Amino acid sequence: MSSASEMEDVFYDAAILNSVKTKEDVITFLSDYLFDKGYVNKNYRKATLEREINYPTGLATKPTGIAVPHSNPENVLKEAIIAAIIPETVKFAEMGNNKSVIDVGIVFLLALKGENNHLNYLKNIVNYFKQQKNVISFHASRSKSQIKTVLVKDILKIV
Repeated sequence: MSSASEMEDVFYDAAILNSVKTKEDVITFLSDYLFDKGYVNKNYRKATLEREINYPTGLATKPTGIAVPHSNPENVLKEAIIAAIIPETVKFAEMGNNKSVIDVGIVFLLALKGENNHLNYLKNIVNYFKQQKNVISFHASRSKSQIKTVLVKDILKIV
C-alpha cells in the first residue's frame, strides 16, 4: 500500500491484489487493512461482506468489471477510499441483478460516513469508467502511486 494522503479529510490509498481468488478475499484484505489503520471498526468487514450479498456492487464495464463494496456509516471511524487492481479477475454479482455475475478487475472499497455520501463517489467512478480506454489503462496500472493519482485527480477530480 502507498503512503497516506489526506484530502478533504478522506484517506485515499491504492492496492494491487495479486493473490486474491474471491470477492470475499478482496473485501477481507481491504477491510482488514483499513481496520489496522484505524479507519473502520471491527464490524466493518462482516457488514461489508453481508451487504455485498444482499446489495451487490458489480458494474459491467468493459473489458473488465468494477465493484464498489461498502458498509453502513456506523462502521466507519474515519473516511477512506481504496482503489484496488486485481490482475486476475474475481467474480462479483452485478449491481441490481445478483443473478448476473461479472469478472471484476477493479475494486473501490468505500468507507464513508454520510448516509448517501457514497453516491457522489459512485457517480464519479461510473462516469470515469464509461470510457473503455479508462478501464483498460486503469486496470493495466501496476504502480500504487499511479493508481492513487488517477483516483484523486481524474476520477474524483480533487485538485
